[in-house]
Amino acid sequence: MVAKAELQFAGEFLVEECKIISTTGQMFDINHIVEEINIFENIYTTAISGDLVIKDTTNIIKNIPIIGEERLILKIQTPQEKPEPDSTIDFTLSPLIIYKINSQQGQGESSQVISLQFGSLEGFRNQTCRVSQSYSGQTNEIVEKILRDTTYLNSKKSFFFEPTANLAKIVFPNIKPFACIKHLANISNSGSNNSSPSYLFYETTKGYHFRTFDSLCREEPKFYFKETVGAVLDERGTINPQQNLDNIVDYQVVSAKDTVKNLNSGMLSSKLITHDVYNKRLDLYKYNYIENFDTDIHPDNGESQPIISAAKDPDSNKNLAEHEDTRLFVTSTASGYSFSENGNYPYQSDNLNQTLQRKTARKEQFENGMILNIEINGQTFIQAGDKVSLEIGNTSTVTDEKDDVNLTGNYIVTHLRHSFVKSKQLKHQIIMQVAKDSRKGKPFAMEGIPDTNDFGPDKNLSKSIDVSAGYTAGSDFTVA
Repeated sequence: MVAKAELQFAGEFLVEECKIISTTGQMFDINHIVEEINIFENIYTTAISGDLVIKDTTNIIKNIPIIGEERLILKIQTPQEKPEPDSTIDFTLSPLIIYKINSQQGQGESSQVISLQFGSLEGFRNQTCRVSQSYSGQTNEIVEKILRDTTYLNSKKSFFFEPTANLAKIVFPNIKPFACIKHLANISNSGSNNSSPSYLFYETTKGYHFRTFDSLCREEPKFYFKETVGAVLDERGTINPQQNLDNIVDYQVVSAKDTVKNLNSGMLSSKLITHDVYNKRLDLYKYNYIENFDTDIHPDNGESQPIISAAKDPDSNKNLAEHEDTRLFVTSTASGYSFSENGNYPYQSDNLNQTLQRKTARKEQFENGMILNIEINGQTFIQAGDKVSLEIGNTSTVTDEKDDVNLTGNYIVTHLRHSFVKSKQLKHQIIMQVAKDSRKGKPFAMEGIPDTNDFGPDKNLSKSIDVSAGYTAGSDFTVA
C-alpha cells in the first residue's frame, strides 16, 4: 500500500501490513479485522510489548488457529509526502510474537472480539535459553555479542550504543541473556559522558539501546510540544494538521517532588562502606547531590538547576544533600585478586565503590523528580528515550510569566504508549510519561530556613506535652 502524500489530520496513521504467520508457516492478513493496536515502550524494561483487538467476522482466527506461538508482522506509518525510515514502525523483517490470548468475547454466531498480547521475539527467546560463557572486552561489545548470538537472542534489529570506558573479563554461569546484559549495564561507565555509570538497556520500535541518562540528556530536543487551547488554524482558517501534531492535548503532573522519598532512596545523599576482604580494609565514600550536580548532564543543559536548595537547616547546619546517613550501602570487594604477569591488568575487577551511589542517585532523580503524563496526537517517529521540549502555560495570578517556569523545559520520555484505533475514525494517540532530574530557572535563594527560636517573646521556652490521650491511628509521621 502506498502512503498518502499529505497528512489530512493530526493523529492520522496508515497500517501498511498486519499479518499473522501460523506455526505451520501459513500467512494470514488480518488488517481488515483489527480494530485497535497498542505498543508500549519503557526505558526501564528490556523488551517492547503490546496488544491488538480483533473483531473477527469471518472466523479467520479459528481457521489459523491462535495458540500463542504465532509471528506478527506489523508496519505502521504517519502519512507524509516522502516517508523516511524513522517515520515507520516496521516489524516486517523482525516479526513480533503473539504469546497470549487476553480475552475472547462472543458476539453471536457471526463475530467475536479477541484481544491478543504480543512482544518482541528477543524477549520470548530470553525465556528459553541461558548464557554459560566467558567474555572479555568493552562491555558494550559484550552486550552486542549476546544480543546477536544465534544461540541466545539472535537479534537482527538496530543497536544504538554509547561506548563504554571499561574492559571486562567475565564468566556468566547459566544466566538468562537479559540478566547478563543488565549486569553489564550495572558495571559499565561511559567513555564520553563524564564517566557516567547510569547505563540503561531498553528496546523501542527502532531497535535496542545501551545508553546512559547523560547521553540522553546531552541530545538536542527531537520534538517541541506546546499547550494550546483548541485546534491550530492556518492563514485560511482551516485546521493545520502538521502544527496540531505539536499540541499538548492534555497533561497531568504525576510527581513534582517527594523530599522524604528522595532522602530515603539515596537520591540526595548516601554513605557507602566497602570492606576489602583481600587487603582487610574499610573505606568510606559519601555522595552529595549538590556537589555532584555539575558533573552530571541534565535535560535543560546550562539552564538546569538543582531541585533542592543549598541553604542550611538551622537545627543541623546542613542542607538536604549533606545528610549522608539517610541511605547506607555496605559492600565487600576483593581488589587484590586482579593479577597479571607484567603487573598491568586492564580488566575491571570491581568498581562498585565508584559507581553504586551515583548510579542509584541518577536513577532515582528521574524516577522521583519532575514527572508528567502527556497526551499528544500520535506520530510514529517518537520513541522512549527521546528528549522533548514542553511549553506549558502559566495559570498563576501571582506572576506575569507567560509559561509555567516549573513545568516548561526539556524532559526525557521514559514510558510511551502508541494507541492506534481504527473502529470509527483513524486516530493515533500517544500517552507518554516524561521526566527530568532538575528544574529550569533561577537558583534557589541561599538565605536558609529561619530559626524558629527567633520568633516571639518565649523563644527560649520549651514544653513537653502528653498527647497520648488524643492519639489517632495513622496520624504519626513514619516512613519505611
